[in-house]
Amino acid sequence: MNLDQFNDSDLNGLFRIANFTVAVLSVLAGLFQLFVSIQSFVTGLYIIAFGVIIGALEFKVPAEAYAYGSFLFSFIGRGVFYTLIGVIINGNSIFRIIASLVIFIIGLIYIGLEAVPSISPPENMNPEGITVGINDEDII
Repeated sequence: MNLDQFNDSDLNGLFRIANFTVAVLSVLAGLFQLFVSIQSFVTGLYIIAFGVIIGALEFKVPAEAYAYGSFLFSFIGRGVFYTLIGVIINGNSIFRIIASLVIFIIGLIYIGLEAVPSISPPENMNPEGITVGINDEDII
């Protein structure tokens, strides 16, 4: 398969769809996990929060996001984060098992994309224009 045939706008759309898929599945799986047990309740809250953060980054990237979550701005960082979300979803129902597998596979694909130099990250993963957090040092 020739990856050069895709232009950046096609891939940006695919990345946006993948990120929204992870966000929606995370929020839904977290909601379904809330009322299983106390431990699942706390884990479900984290999964919901992660899904909301992933979805929110598709609309606007705040300047502080790169300072506190710089791993979300590389394929390998986001891929590892997605695989982590896929692993911590409690698989006691068919929906959560499927959601976990889809999120995990998308994470593995993101990790694999780090090794493909011809594919550039989408515009919301580029830290250009973010002024807080890049090469900042505390002056004491």
